[in-house]
Amino acid sequence: MKFTCLLLFALIIVSLLAGEETFVFDITRFYCSHGISEVEIPFEIPHDALSYQDEHDTLVAPFRVIISFENLDTDEVLFDTLDRRSIIPSMKEAKERDLVALEEFRMYFKAGHYRMSMNVIDVNTGKRMTKSEIFSIDSLPKELTISDIKFATSIESDSTEGRFSKNGLRIIPNPSGIFGYQRTTMYYYFEVYNLYANDKPYEIYFSIFDEQGKILNKLSPKEKHKGEKGTIGIDIGALNVIAFKPGEYVLKIEVKDGDVSSYSEKRFTIIKKKPVTAVVISFFTEEEKKFYNKIAYIASSSELKEFTALSDTGKVEFLRRFWGRRDPNPATVENEALVEFMSRVLYVEDRFSTPFKKGFDTDRGRIYIKYGSPDSEDRYHFETDYKPYEIWEYFSYGGYKFIFSDWGGDGEFLLVYSSTPKEPSFPNWRKLVPADVGIMHGN
Repeated sequence: MKFTCLLLFALIIVSLLAGEETFVFDITRFYCSHGISEVEIPFEIPHDALSYQDEHDTLVAPFRVIISFENLDTDEVLFDTLDRRSIIPSMKEAKERDLVALEEFRMYFKAGHYRMSMNVIDVNTGKRMTKSEIFSIDSLPKELTISDIKFATSIESDSTEGRFSKNGLRIIPNPSGIFGYQRTTMYYYFEVYNLYANDKPYEIYFSIFDEQGKILNKLSPKEKHKGEKGTIGIDIGALNVIAFKPGEYVLKIEVKDGDVSSYSEKRFTIIKKKPVTAVVISFFTEEEKKFYNKIAYIASSSELKEFTALSDTGKVEFLRRFWGRRDPNPATVENEALVEFMSRVLYVEDRFSTPFKKGFDTDRGRIYIKYGSPDSEDRYHFETDYKPYEIWEYFSYGGYKFIFSDWGGDGEFLLVYSSTPKEPSFPNWRKLVPADVGIMHGN
């Protein structure tokens, strides 16, 4: 059997905009030989987020996924594109079965810090959905190590080489980590590394905790014999979660090999019906309620991680504290930070929206919301040999420069160059603007 790499962690990114249908992905990292790691990104798109056209008695929605990885240590950027079609029998059945389009990327990287950006494009309408996340790849420790847990909706033997095939298995991933609603069995997969090179079996222990850290269930330990590659182990299994109450839980898996042990934990969610994402906030004004949870661009990665892991009640209190910390003058009735944020959102919705995308979801909108109005803004919309482009500079941020290009010709200006590693750049951005742009405006 061919073994792949060690899963370091899995981070689930859920929608931050209440009520908006969007996609969800899971970043999973596996160690490979010679210091290279494999990154798997399974993702699912709700059928509601795509537009379908009738084709031979079925409904078809073609979509394109563009994914970029920026090495924050070297500024190198890698790109990959996936073209797929979502096919459903009818909208009624898709709604009843809660159908999604499920896909997965796999790429290889050296150790370092990376920013991943994923754009999902509805080909029929041009609508774009965008998410990004920063992650790190470390070196494999020398001691016993267990991978993070990969959740799935099914795992079975597989001798083919399909896109969900791994180590002789067909693993249908569950990037949302949500079970209970039409997913009553929680499948899991993990790998163990640096087992002792002997014939003695190792033991695996399973525990389930609630949100408060109270242990709810401790399963009988499993004893496993080492395979032909004795220092590497793989385990799969399934748990029936139909009896679990709705809520947040943690699955902990611990491996013991002789006198050493290692463990991994992963959060999962149980629901009994299709989730409703709207949250009622009583301490914001009606106008502020439209903006209070659009924090994706201004929150830190740790804040976003905390926010997405909370229940609806927890999100309410988190947002109260989030905006309270940013209020420059708590003595006043207004939260000036939220008011300024609202002003920026309204501006980009009016200025940068296209027939296919809201201004909030565009690159120019994102940069404007994060950094405000640029100190210098040069527009080149009528160049003979180049697509329209714009150059924004922020002197107050130490000379940040951003270049946007309408290289797709659809009226949406994409960020192709950034002078700060906090934002991504296209590797071939110089081909999209005149050669002297870097000299004229700095580099």
